[in-house]
Amino acid sequence: MLHYKEIFLGGRCNNNCLYCSTRHKDSAQTDFNSISTVLNQKDGENVVIYGGEPTLRSDFFEIILGAQRNDYQRIKLITNGRILSDIQFLFRIFNAGCYLFEMKLWGSNPDLHDYLTQSPGSFRETIKGLENLQRISSDKFIYIRIPLCKQNYGDIENTVAMALNFGVNRIILALEDYNLAFKLALPHIRNALNISIFNRVWILTEGLPFCVMQGLEQHLSEIYTGWQTIYDRNYRHHKNCRNCVYHEICPGIEIRYLKQFGDRELLPVKSSKYFHDIKALYG
Repeated sequence: MLHYKEIFLGGRCNNNCLYCSTRHKDSAQTDFNSISTVLNQKDGENVVIYGGEPTLRSDFFEIILGAQRNDYQRIKLITNGRILSDIQFLFRIFNAGCYLFEMKLWGSNPDLHDYLTQSPGSFRETIKGLENLQRISSDKFIYIRIPLCKQNYGDIENTVAMALNFGVNRIILALEDYNLAFKLALPHIRNALNISIFNRVWILTEGLPFCVMQGLEQHLSEIYTGWQTIYDRNYRHHKNCRNCVYHEICPGIEIRYLKQFGDRELLPVKSSKYFHDIKALYG
């Protein structure tokens, strides 16, 4: 599994997303000395920098350069991408040694995206950022994270198709709204997976359990990165889990989803052609 040291820069952001983690949104800015101390503790090869919106900090480039000086193999930036609409700022990021970007797209059009970010004009700037990334010939890796919620699940296919136009390297469909029933989202998720696979771009899901993704288990991002992420998720098993072949690997269902919908739809996986390969990833 590929692991990243996590550097949280604080909750300040120029979007006000409806589904932003309260833990992130309400957090104070982390002081520079604390960030430098963590970066200097070289206990891994990779680092991910996130917020809030990291690029709003006046010391943003000092932080990126600090990661570079500590010889991290991969420096990953999680950003809403709005500042990347300024191509000179983007060149400075590359020159500082950051080539991995994870950007959120809430929808395929400005009405939907800007409604969910609660920030008029954010779609235009994020798209311009993607266009600038596409224009630069330097080696880079671009993730697109599409958060899934009750307002946008019907637009997943369109958002994936649009993201593919920018030459992205990976797409993640991440459940963010626990009032969205799996049975509503899953047909659109399957379609989106097929669109991306057809275009030879690796696509993963996050926050969806094995039992929901039967036949598509190899697309769970957690089997490659682990179940603990920077995003707030709390899991527990339910009564059907003990009969599932993935019981020892899967932590269960997000507690907020179980409170909303119960476990009636969650049928155990009796067998899977992917089980032994997935279990091998856990050693």
